[in-house]
Amino acid sequence: MVVERVLQAFLRRYAQAEAVAVAPFLIGARVLDLGAGEGYVAEALRKRTGLWTCAVDVGSFRRACGPYVTYDGIRLPFGDAAFDTTLVLLVLHHCSKPETVLDEALRVTRCRLIVMESVYRTRGERFWLDWLDAWLNSYRHDGRMNILCSFRRPEEWQKLFDSRQLGAVETRWLGSWLERLVHHPWLWVLEKGRL
Repeated sequence: MVVERVLQAFLRRYAQAEAVAVAPFLIGARVLDLGAGEGYVAEALRKRTGLWTCAVDVGSFRRACGPYVTYDGIRLPFGDAAFDTTLVLLVLHHCSKPETVLDEALRVTRCRLIVMESVYRTRGERFWLDWLDAWLNSYRHDGRMNILCSFRRPEEWQKLFDSRQLGAVETRWLGSWLERLVHHPWLWVLEKGRL
């Protein structure tokens, strides 16, 4: 119970930081948080911006308030271009087929996709990402979280985005210097058809 309370406090605080990082790049009135986990980011953005946000994930992991949808991990239950902006924050490395998840995100997004991924540059960084992600996420969702770690280098993610005609509006490292020692979060703000 103590571990769970500490973990949820950490995740809620981390979601606040993610919301601060992505809020300046949101466009439109409808935002989808794909792979939302507990729904903390969607809730933080709703409070911060007043925009309508919907969280969606492959399981019923909800702990925050607001719209939350569970889907099969293959096809999102939304129409084409239903959202102005879609967030894919620290999600793709948990997917066995990140290309499929990205394509579904693009289908339901009218304009902007915001992706945050943990990336690595060296074998040592990859080792720590694999270990940290597996350890932390083994405690989430009563052990039901997919711990598959298909991390990629920044240029490998960029190649995937380029193949989908996604042009970068902004790219940058996120987090404090301490966080970047082990986590290496990279942000891509992407627009459809911009290449």
